[in-house]
Amino acid sequence: MTLPSRVQKVLDEWQITYSVSQPSPSMPSESKPANPLTQLAILEDSSGRIQVIHPANRILDLNKMLSQTTREFFPVDKAKVEKIRQSLNLEAIPALPQVTGLETFVDEALLKLDNIVMQLDKDQELHIPKDDFQTLVSSARVGDYCVDIPSVLIPGEQWQNADRAHIHNAITNFTQKRISQRIEETLDMPPMPETAQKIIDLRMDADAETEELAKLVSKDPGLTAQVISWANSPYYGVSGSITNIEEAVIRVLGFDLVINLALGLSLGRTLSVPKNGPQGYIPFWQQSVYTAALMAELCRAVPVDKRPTQGIAYLCGLLHNFGYLILGHVFPPHFKMINRHIDANPSINRYFIEQHLMGITREQISSSLLKQWNLPDEVCLAIRYQNEPEYNGDNSVLSAMLFVSARLLRQQQVNDAPLEPIPDELITRLGLDMTKAEAALEKVMEAKDDLQEMARQLQQSPQ
Repeated sequence: MTLPSRVQKVLDEWQITYSVSQPSPSMPSESKPANPLTQLAILEDSSGRIQVIHPANRILDLNKMLSQTTREFFPVDKAKVEKIRQSLNLEAIPALPQVTGLETFVDEALLKLDNIVMQLDKDQELHIPKDDFQTLVSSARVGDYCVDIPSVLIPGEQWQNADRAHIHNAITNFTQKRISQRIEETLDMPPMPETAQKIIDLRMDADAETEELAKLVSKDPGLTAQVISWANSPYYGVSGSITNIEEAVIRVLGFDLVINLALGLSLGRTLSVPKNGPQGYIPFWQQSVYTAALMAELCRAVPVDKRPTQGIAYLCGLLHNFGYLILGHVFPPHFKMINRHIDANPSINRYFIEQHLMGITREQISSSLLKQWNLPDEVCLAIRYQNEPEYNGDNSVLSAMLFVSARLLRQQQVNDAPLEPIPDELITRLGLDMTKAEAALEKVMEAKDDLQEMARQLQQSPQ
């Protein structure tokens, strides 16, 4: 295999022993290779840019960097990193200090590996023995800059009590004082919207009729406009024009979908969307709309005896990332800190980054709040466990569907989930027909223009 000329020059000048191989097949997120890939992060502060080389299966902790260097680093904008890559005429910037010439920091855990592996492009991995790599980083600053990915324990039936304790512990750590208020007081959350509460009450009424739903939704002009707009979308393929809620329910969407759509939209408008997400973050409502659409379509790929209603699946999709809004609303400084670490650790699932930095995840916070707001258990549990494919408790079908939906949409770059394989064990447990699942994804992506328009309307709608 031919190495990039710039890389070959460094290896020759430093007389480095090396070998080249093809990349190993993708591995499930829970497994760790004996020799993980080496990650290079380019950071900057007021004094200039640096590069940090560390194992890709460890979290680069910017707080540790601050304490050990007294410098507060921020990830360099992705567009600027791309410009550096292009100037070097490389497909990827390898973890070789001499390639960029930037001041270099090396995580000490990397030097404990016998073989240093770095990706040069999608077809080549470079292997360098430890002694030779130490020669390359001899002038770098070595330190303890990373942390291991935290293990996440599934609390089982007592999930709400366990999550409540974790949330209170996290808030205590944030404020450095004991907090004893109830969760909704502690989090300084706004109350549930009156319309949403009435929708929940109506959902619980087995005798509720279309007229009652239409009357309730009609009291909220913004909600009415959104539901009617949804019904008129080409995505649903209705002929003619839908002009009122009754028609939207009867002719197009159906009672179940409308009541869950109205509830999801009402709750989603409770909090404003944060303005400063991670670099390249896919807009909140775009992710919500795509995930809701795929969740509804994915129902057909699940065996009938396990299949949830399309309405509840749609609601789970709309609210799957509700915790993002809560983080931005309740913990603004920590929201910024989390986003810095997400940018600095592109190969690490942000779920683990949140666990490390806060001791909790957005899924724990949002599911606990939604439970406080008396949303159905199946929604709360689905959101709580959507990133834990091994969960096999109550309502695990919906949580597994969320896991699958997010990973499928990530392949299409319309979701910020990790780019990772869907475990075979989860597919088997769910009884998922992957042929039908891929067809569902294809149908959703064919309606991309319609879904983008829905997301745009929601993004611009008053909070």
